[in-house]
Amino acid sequence: MQILKHAFRQYVTLDSLESTIDFYSRLQGVPCERRLSFAETGIEVAVVGAFILLGGTEEALATVQHVQATFIVDSLDEFSMWLEKNGAQVTAEPRHSPVGRNLTVRHADGFIAEYFQPADAAQG
Repeated sequence: MQILKHAFRQYVTLDSLESTIDFYSRLQGVPCERRLSFAETGIEVAVVGAFILLGGTEEALATVQHVQATFIVDSLDEFSMWLEKNGAQVTAEPRHSPVGRNLTVRHADGFIAEYFQPADAAQG
């Protein structure tokens, strides 16, 4: 059970997503490593170094912007069990996507985080 990476989440309008990607790329000296589009939610995602940038309308982002950070983990199931044993509450059960599995958890102190296991982590 290991956290492989953690990321800050930043929420922006779609019309400012490109300039936000550019800013965080230049700030960290790294390129945007991944772009995803979720047509069903109207949210565009960009991963830039230590940031996950989510662009969408105010209405679309309202459904996810309570999440404060993302932890990329090697075993979602192990983390889920550990978190619940240590006072955390799962607020969104595990979901599958083409890129992996995730769940949302409220820690005992109120911090809300997404835990994400990439599809390739499940394979080895």
